[in-house]
Amino acid sequence: MADALGYSYLDTGAMYRASALLFIRNSIPFDDSLLLAENIHNHSIDIRNGAVFIDDEDVSSLIRTPEISDAASIVSSKSAVRREMVIIQQKFGKSHNTVAEGRDMGTVVFPDAELKIYVIADVAIRVLRRWRELQLLGNEANYEELLRSQLTRDYRDRNRSDSPLRIAPGAYILDSTMMTINQQVSTVIKLFRERTGVIQ
Repeated sequence: MADALGYSYLDTGAMYRASALLFIRNSIPFDDSLLLAENIHNHSIDIRNGAVFIDDEDVSSLIRTPEISDAASIVSSKSAVRREMVIIQQKFGKSHNTVAEGRDMGTVVFPDAELKIYVIADVAIRVLRRWRELQLLGNEANYEELLRSQLTRDYRDRNRSDSPLRIAPGAYILDSTMMTINQQVSTVIKLFRERTGVIQ
């Protein structure tokens, strides 16, 4: 989508994964919200050309493990952590034409976005896609364990007190269960052109 429009891609989920890796490296307890937020403030978490960096170290491949996924889901529920991350994300959005991916993009981070897409898919298909992604990266993955983990993270995201997963006002709901990536991109670009009148 970002490539098709010539926009910058902001993967906020990857940013939370990077924060989780940072906390683990610094042995910070996940229940100490203020210390977690301070750690983000004292380090750099950045997205550059689709890659994820902590203090200029490319950690893109290090954050794509089930363990980091689970840790990110836990720390992302902390209000102090989210406040720090939203500041970073909004700063990115102000300096780039942005396609942003994340569970609170349309509700919290970019409530005035020109186009908001709420993507859904059957959980079994989502887990299968994740399993294939891990296989391609050369990581061991068990489908049943991934499914349990995904259901846990979904519940946590929908029921957290700060920025729970919600459909943003004015968002278009896209059911991607039976769609290829190319079909999803084509659909969103068509919606973008209709909404903004911009022809790329």
